Amino acid sequence: MLSLLVVLAIFQASYGCSSDSFTVTSYTTTNLPLATETAILVEFTADCPDTKLSAVIGGEILPVYSTNDGHMVTLVKEHSALPASSYSVDFYDEAGISAYKNHAKDGAVEAPAPVHSVSVNHPGVSKEGLPIQTEFIVMVASLLVWWGANSIKAKISE
Repeated sequence: MLSLLVVLAIFQASYGCSSDSFTVTSYTTTNLPLATETAILVEFTADCPDTKLSAVIGGEILPVYSTNDGHMVTLVKEHSALPASSYSVDFYDEAGISAYKNHAKDGAVEAPAPVHSVSVNHPGVSKEGLPIQTEFIVMVASLLVWWGANSIKAKISE
């Protein structure tokens, strides 16, 4: 019986997630006029067979979604709630996230180690491009062309 438990423990340890199996890409919102909220998007691939993962960003527990290319976690908040900073994204398996919840609730329990941790640099949102909108430039150019054509037509008809 004891040997069966040892074999099961070794089998489970060999098929768990390891930090070396993660490949991560991230995206954050930077253009203020095009977005009403700031988004932090982390896409990753992991060799974690049949493991349900969760993520913690800034103390907020988020689900990890499966996609065709791997996994994804997204945090969307108001621009003021996610200022420019470096955000730590910690990934936990089911046992780790329950230990994290106990740690967050009690505080006395030691914080569990995440399966993998990623730092996402968010440069903040800013207004990019010209100080005036391109529609205004096009309108002024159109008015100048119309004024020039109208002036030439008035001179010809005299």
